[in-house]
Amino acid sequence: MIRAASRLYSMSSFFVPVFAFFAIAAFAAGRAWATDPGALQVIASGTSTSSESSEETPDENFSLMVMGDFNRDGIADKAVAILPARNRSGPAVLTVLLGQASGIFKQVPSNLVLNHAPRSIVIGDFNGDRLPDLIVGADDGSLLLFLGDGTGRMAPAGDIAHLDSVVSIVVADFNHDNILDIAVTDWRASLVTVFLGTGNGLFHHAWSSPLLMPGTVPHVAAADFNGDGILDLAVVYEDDKGGTFEVMLGSGNGTFTYSPELSFVRDPNSHCAT
Repeated sequence: MIRAASRLYSMSSFFVPVFAFFAIAAFAAGRAWATDPGALQVIASGTSTSSESSEETPDENFSLMVMGDFNRDGIADKAVAILPARNRSGPAVLTVLLGQASGIFKQVPSNLVLNHAPRSIVIGDFNGDRLPDLIVGADDGSLLLFLGDGTGRMAPAGDIAHLDSVVSIVVADFNHDNILDIAVTDWRASLVTVFLGTGNGLFHHAWSSPLLMPGTVPHVAAADFNGDGILDLAVVYEDDKGGTFEVMLGSGNGTFTYSPELSFVRDPNSHCAT
């Protein structure tokens, strides 16, 4: 489960911390994976154009990455959704790179084809076997589950849900049943949606809410923003220069209520082209 790295008591300075939370959550969760392979580790995902080239990593554009101990050797590994390199055609692929004691990474032989452009990737034990699994969200709205076998290999387990699009995913236990759930933002429908996990790799829809800035790219984070011990959601917008953010307070059962007191929303139409 994701725990808030700190409580944000001053909402007048909330704008900077809500962006910083992505990095804080990744750091804190990464430490959890180092000590407990059943814990959750998430790196906030987005589009990146950095690339690597070595004997251990393919010469491709790395777009999305998460880290965890996929082969249970106590050394951090990484899973990467890779887009074709510039001036090349072909599908995106999902690959796992196993960390070595020397600090290099060796690619697991198999690559899994991603038929649609990946936009977000998260890691967690979604089927209750205490092995890290992956969910990849794509621009076409698919949420694809890949189950880990403890050696670094991943097996596709189908589409757990389908939205109009996927921008970002956050993983947490929203209903206090010790089973991982997910919240997903959808830019085409301008929604944030929560799916509750059943513990066997399946999810069911629990809640959706329209977002206040249609036409922008929303990213979601989870933390306890009002100090009541219940996880809340915050949505920020990648292409909004006005500093708009929305906070939705959790009820503890997987549903949320918009909090205008903890949010800042400028004119929701001011970002639109005239």
